[in-house]
Amino acid sequence: SYSHLYETVREVVEGPSRNLLEAVAAAIAERVLERFPAVEGVRARVTKPRPPIRGSVLDAASVEVYRRRV
Repeated sequence: SYSHLYETVREVVEGPSRNLLEAVAAAIAERVLERFPAVEGVRARVTKPRPPIRGSVLDAASVEVYRRRV
């Protein structure tokens, strides 16, 4: 269900701090594959509004990862 999926993502996002968006997206994808055996592949996109990148005025930074069962 979407509520279980939401809780899984929330646990990752509100859990231990990660320095990179890539680490957050990878953790979400891996956790979804662990908890939902029926899922064959997952694409996780994480977007941070107004990232603190020195010398840059970006509206947002995003990263997307794709993981699948082998």
